[in-house]
Amino acid sequence: MNLLKKLCRFSLFFLSLVVFINLIGCKNINSEDVNLPARYGENGRLWATELAREFPERYPGSEQEKAAALWIKSKLEELGYEPQIQEFDFEDNNGEQKKSENIILEIPGTGFKYVGTESGMNSEVSRINERFLVVGTHYDTPPKSVNADDTLPAEGDGIHNNAAGVATLLTIAKELRNDPAAYNIRLVFFGANGAKYVGAQAFLNNLSQTELELIDAMYNIDRIYAGDKVYAHAGQNSVISEHEKSYDKRKKLYELTDVYYNYLLLTNNDFSLSTNQSIYTVEASNLETPVLFREWTTHLGDHTPFDQRDIPIVFIESFEYNVESFDELGKESTDPKFSVVNGVIDGSNLDSSVFLNEYFKTLEEDENKILFGNSVTETEEEKDAEQEETTSTLSLAELRNNKHIDRLERRINNIAFLIIKSSQRGDVDFEQKK
Repeated sequence: MNLLKKLCRFSLFFLSLVVFINLIGCKNINSEDVNLPARYGENGRLWATELAREFPERYPGSEQEKAAALWIKSKLEELGYEPQIQEFDFEDNNGEQKKSENIILEIPGTGFKYVGTESGMNSEVSRINERFLVVGTHYDTPPKSVNADDTLPAEGDGIHNNAAGVATLLTIAKELRNDPAAYNIRLVFFGANGAKYVGAQAFLNNLSQTELELIDAMYNIDRIYAGDKVYAHAGQNSVISEHEKSYDKRKKLYELTDVYYNYLLLTNNDFSLSTNQSIYTVEASNLETPVLFREWTTHLGDHTPFDQRDIPIVFIESFEYNVESFDELGKESTDPKFSVVNGVIDGSNLDSSVFLNEYFKTLEEDENKILFGNSVTETEEEKDAEQEETTSTLSLAELRNNKHIDRLERRINNIAFLIIKSSQRGDVDFEQKK
């Protein structure tokens, strides 16, 4: 009888222990300590704002552009890196001879390992591990040719074009310290984008033919802050005919969108990534007949020289492609606030850190009040805490916190995350070495 009681007590203890462990596990999954994807903090937002405000007139070939390059170099050195400076001469849009420079940072990857069943794959592994990705953005900004006089005071300093892009690359550099890529990475901060992408041209011109052939893809980040939606595009070189596309040229785009969906970035972070899904045809510069305008764009940038050399590209920008025809394209934002510049913030005085930061902060605060109310009571917080112990879904408190993440911070961090995780993906049967 005593033995039976002991067995019952042990069974109850064991069952309680299992339940306790499961409860702890559930709590850990949903607690605030969980490392949700792309929670990189405010560094990117602060970097973007600092660059824009310190060097608001960093036009191609200017003294401020040169000072901005030194600023970027110092930030990379603070992160423990040794960036290289690549100087080049160019002729600006007025025919004047100018100087600019690219800041280049090479970061070795962990490499890939073969996990398939075929034998004799060592040479293929070696070949793949020699390849690299170029991740680029430009740090100059164009002169502000449009001045919206009837808006709140706004001095254009280029936080949208393109301090936010610079901050994204700095965030990638910072996070690769703890979450390395499988590919070898070359981060490139291009100078003189506003002079027909001569920085990108100079970078390519200084590569050997062997190096050019080892580029697996180029990612370009430009104007990601003020547009309505964040889009990712493949290159024009991925278009074959009216309804035919090259999978090889779009593979990196599809990998990026896979990362977006796999990590539930919309649910976890309130971050949305779109691709151009237009249903009409347009003229393409490399083809004689109109082609379906889908998953690529006619927008030019530092990715264009790579595209023209038949290198796969992924171009990330913010814009609005949800229109009925190509003729209706042109607006970065359909927000009435930007109607004074016809929806195009780039190149206007509204490309301003003071104006945009304050406007988007107010806009999102108003949206949050509609969604969650003005305040959170202690009872609601306790209820959310109880939910965290019993469910694997995001609680109301977590959803609220997601919505309160600054728009600039959210976009910088999630785009950096997308590229980092894409850089860890290999072909079928190839995985990142740990």
